Amino acid sequence: MSIIYTPLPIELVLEGIEKDGQPYQELDVGGVKLLVEQQTMDKCRVVRVLSTNPMDYLKAEFQPGTELKFVPQFSPQAPEEGHLT
Repeated sequence: MSIIYTPLPIELVLEGIEKDGQPYQELDVGGVKLLVEQQTMDKCRVVRVLSTNPMDYLKAEFQPGTELKFVPQFSPQAPEEGHLT
């Protein structure tokens, strides 16, 4: 049980408490670990920077609220052993 001390109306404080928020995901972007919330199939919004490097917090592209777009990248796959190319 919790006691909440606030000058705000209780309806305003507890607004949206029943909503199931979208789960956050950890994402590595260019070596920077971010906590993101997926908005659409190809976009997400930065919630938090999880990096241990203080300089990453100064990068404008990783500020909370910034939208990132997913772009598929393909890399050549090494042939499996025993298969001819």
